[in-house]
Amino acid sequence: MSEIMIAVDLSPFSAEVISQGVALAERMQASVTLFSVVEVGLGMALPETVSDLPERIRETESALAAYKAQHPGADINIVVATGNPKVVTLEKAHEGNTAILVVGTHGRTGLDHMLVGSTAESIIRHARVPVLVVPYNKADH
Repeated sequence: MSEIMIAVDLSPFSAEVISQGVALAERMQASVTLFSVVEVGLGMALPETVSDLPERIRETESALAAYKAQHPGADINIVVATGNPKVVTLEKAHEGNTAILVVGTHGRTGLDHMLVGSTAESIIRHARVPVLVVPYNKADH
């Protein structure tokens, strides 16, 4: 059975990304992996980020469970990983039976985009599976 992997960062826009991904999975009769990465430092484990890591993982799992509860008819598995979201998301998508990876964009532009970088853009450039991008539309939110 194919799988739709929905990668979210738990921003307010995540609910829309998850809804779109679950709707696609239902149409494809696919299971869903609801995925999020708890970022740890800047590629390294800093003491202040390591000490609160178990709590951050629990909070992320709890948030994903709340989203899962909003879609009771869907076959949803929750996966939380740690590390660099750009790298870890692709590793997870490439290792399993992911048919489509669903991600959202935040609509950042200009200097903000250059400084923060776009996780979605990096994923799109390096993915070996199809990627569905759910655009953030400021007019709708």
